[in-house]
Amino acid sequence: MKIYIFGYGSLINPKSLLKTLPGKRMMRRATLLGYQRKFNAPVDGYLYLNIVPRVGKRAEGKVIAVTKEELGKLRKRELGYECVDITERMEEKIEGAVYAFLAPDKSYPGMQIPRSYLATCLAGKSDAEKQLWLKETAIENEIVEDMFKPAYVNAVFD
Repeated sequence: MKIYIFGYGSLINPKSLLKTLPGKRMMRRATLLGYQRKFNAPVDGYLYLNIVPRVGKRAEGKVIAVTKEELGKLRKRELGYECVDITERMEEKIEGAVYAFLAPDKSYPGMQIPRSYLATCLAGKSDAEKQLWLKETAIENEIVEDMFKPAYVNAVFD
């Protein structure tokens, strides 16, 4: 059976993904129904992107083909997240299993979002795509300026 990851943040940035999984791979646009992107996944003292259940919402991202071994490497990268089968929630028909990394939907007042992570998620998008992405993403916490000394270890900006 084919295995896919639904990427919705840094994993859809090919250069960031390469830091964990070398080589080229199939990536295509996809939509997860009933979820919204939200910055509320705490890792190493900062908040990172998550997808949370929301009736009537949809999260745009990409499905990325992976092997079982590569899925294991991504589980190590995505500490603090649970790897969940979301195949049935995909808008598009996918031949195989689709997994996503999700964290509990909680609030973390006072925690910050690293600008280096946000820039990694938005790299390669047009200005219009960036504006839409930001509009569709729940951002309740402050963004900290860390571009000169990135807090996000897989940061890439171009």
